[in-house]
Amino acid sequence: MDMKLSRYHVVTPHFVDEIDQKSKRIVFATRTAEMLLIDDIGWQILESEAFERLPAEMLSDLVDAELLVPSGEDELATMLSRNNAAAHDEDTLPIVIQPTAFCQLGCGYCGQEHTHRWLNRKHQDDLIDRVRAKLALKRFRHLLIRWFGAEPLSGISVIRSISPRLKALAKSFDCTYGALIVTNGLGLTEKVATELVNEHAVRSFHITLDGVAEFHDARRYRKNGKATFDQIFSNVVALARRKDLDVAINIRTNVDRHNCEGVSPLLRMLAEAGVQERVKYEIAPIHSWGNEAHMLSLSPLEFATREIEWLLEMIQLGFPVGCVPSLRPVVCLAVTPHGELVDATGTLFNCTEVPYVPAYGTPNRFAIGHVSNGEISGKRELLGDFNARVGRGEYPCSSCRILPVCGGACPKLWMEGHEPCPSVKYNIEARLLLSYATSRIHREPDSVQVT
Repeated sequence: MDMKLSRYHVVTPHFVDEIDQKSKRIVFATRTAEMLLIDDIGWQILESEAFERLPAEMLSDLVDAELLVPSGEDELATMLSRNNAAAHDEDTLPIVIQPTAFCQLGCGYCGQEHTHRWLNRKHQDDLIDRVRAKLALKRFRHLLIRWFGAEPLSGISVIRSISPRLKALAKSFDCTYGALIVTNGLGLTEKVATELVNEHAVRSFHITLDGVAEFHDARRYRKNGKATFDQIFSNVVALARRKDLDVAINIRTNVDRHNCEGVSPLLRMLAEAGVQERVKYEIAPIHSWGNEAHMLSLSPLEFATREIEWLLEMIQLGFPVGCVPSLRPVVCLAVTPHGELVDATGTLFNCTEVPYVPAYGTPNRFAIGHVSNGEISGKRELLGDFNARVGRGEYPCSSCRILPVCGGACPKLWMEGHEPCPSVKYNIEARLLLSYATSRIHREPDSVQVT
């Protein structure tokens, strides 16, 4: 079979491995998210496509990793076909619920308008009926609920009301049930955390800390102006130290030019509290939220460069770090045929970034229906046809080498004319080298396939 070098690959500059003194390169096959360690001569053969000169065993490994593919293959079509299949064949039904439109915070970069609205009983009943109909539509194995905001803990009464009904519904369809919560952490007391885990099956907590107090409190303050860092940090540490709750804790720092210097101090503060091994830490650039918040962001290259420094610091401090991206066939809720979000008014969306955002009009132009009346025909496709748009070449994703591990990032931001490309696009080579170096230093079995 005639073969070609896949367009979906990344190769590092050559380097001398200090252990065996050989010149090598790391090649990352993004179609499979596999790292391969190849000597420089082998890479030159690959680059020249003189595949007949490769040993049979090595050739087989390269084909298995999809670094070598059939010469006539339309690789973009293959990737998009896989992505669409994954979105339609998922055995998990993802439902995002915003129990309230209220939040105690007045974050400067937030595009939402918060009001004293809660998902009422009628809409809760309608939501249960809607989820029941979806579970009856196909054989799902898992029901995943994401409690989202505004601030979901401000609507904990709604969680208490509807969570037992969702759990019972999943059981009636022989589905497993799980939940996660995205919260500002202000109300995440030990008592509340215990309730969320033991009574509402919350297994993952996603909490934002925008640096240490000096930086966080300048941007994530209460609507009355009072600081929030000390209480949130205390809640996070208390949760991380609990051995009776088996949960995942994700801390996110939203970064722009005003708080980028607060990342390292926060990392050290978490390490000093002894919780670094229990926390997955993520740094994300501020993006447009129907506003101009992104105008203060670091440039993509600046952020990518700083991120490598932060990753290295995280490794040194003992945080769990994943330098190498994994496959992302389903980019987000938008491209799934059944997943959706219901906000506190009962309005349905297939994007978490658009509810309560005045910039999107009244009615919200991204709304796909209402929980009481169902979907409006054709509205889901506004964002849901993202893969088709990529296939038509409407976005640069169609020619990007990291599409399989990025998925295209954010359909909404592309539609609005913003480039949402992840930092890995700009620092993938450094990530590969950092991952390999770390595995060699610790002499751990690593994910690099030696050929």
